[in-house]
This record gives sequence, C-alpha cells and structure tokens, in this order.
Amino acid sequence: MEAYADIACKLIEAYADIPCGEARRRYLQLAGRPFREQLRLMGIPPEKIETIAVKFEREKVGVLERAKPSRLVYERIEALRRRGLKTALSTNNECKLMNSIPWARELFDIILCHDPETGLRKGAPHVEVLEREGFKTCEIVFVGDADYDLEVYKPFNVKSIRTKGLWNPEDRAIEDIIKLLEGEHRCGERGYRP
Repeated sequence: MEAYADIACKLIEAYADIPCGEARRRYLQLAGRPFREQLRLMGIPPEKIETIAVKFEREKVGVLERAKPSRLVYERIEALRRRGLKTALSTNNECKLMNSIPWARELFDIILCHDPETGLRKGAPHVEVLEREGFKTCEIVFVGDADYDLEVYKPFNVKSIRTKGLWNPEDRAIEDIIKLLEGEHRCGERGYRP
C-alpha cells in the first residue's frame, strides 16, 4: 500500500496539480476502492483520470514483481490449506496486472481482481464469482487491511477480519480465522451462527 501511495501521489501531483503529500493522504484514506473510483472521489477531472490510471497500473507491475510475499505469508496461507480451506485474493488490482504476477497464482487458489470493462471488482461481483464456484457466503471469511474492505462485504453477510498485513509478525488474522471456524457449525447445520 505504501509503495502504491508513492506512485499515486507523484502521478496525481504531475497530472492534477494536487501536492504529493495531500494526494498521498487522500489515496490512503480511500484505500481498497478501484483506483479510478479513488481519483473520481478525490475530485480529479474526468479527462485526466484515465491517463493517471493507466500510468499507475503500469508502475504497479514493478512493485508487485519486487514485492513477492515473505516466507511468513506463505506459512500462514499454508496453515489455512492444511485445514482444508481454499484461499482467494480479492483485490482491486486490475486483472491484466494480476495475471502477470506468478507468485499470486502460486499463493492463492482463486484470484478475484478488478476489470473496469466488465465491472468485476470487490463486493458483489467477487461474491458472485465465489458463489458460482460453489461457495456459500456463510463459508467466506474476508481479511482486509482498509475500512472500505470490511464495509464492502458487510451487506453480503460475509464475515470480515481486519489485518495489519499477513507479513506482519504481530498480525493475528489467520489465528482469528481458525478460531472463528472452530467456534461455528457448518453452513446450513442446526445452530449455525452467521
């Protein structure tokens, strides 16, 4: 997120005349949303949004290629898999970008990305993809690092957990998922608590 904020603030300053520090603050405040939506909410003129967004996506490729997750992230995802759980990445990074990142396919069973042309994005569209894959909303636990991430899934009765980042040794998201699952009955069973 910090690397993305660095890219965003420089581009916004260059193309929309908003000082980098202010652009960075707004970007982080609107984190979790598709970038074009963030720009729109920042008040960027519509004719500049596409230029900024295209350049932003190009620069993110390098960030994602260099930012291969740490061993701790792999260990935490593997802890979920050992319990028979599937892992999905729900991101507003564009699909063409995510499809070019080998570690993402290696780490997650399902990649749910953003496609501005089809409307695929976090929230209802990602939930619909998971439902088509055979998952019930009561089986999904969303882990997010922004307030928006947690809010966007609330209307679908998807459980949400806040993370500091799976690479952060102090983060307890995986332990919270395991506790949550151990304390509940399966979907559809008597006594199930959504």
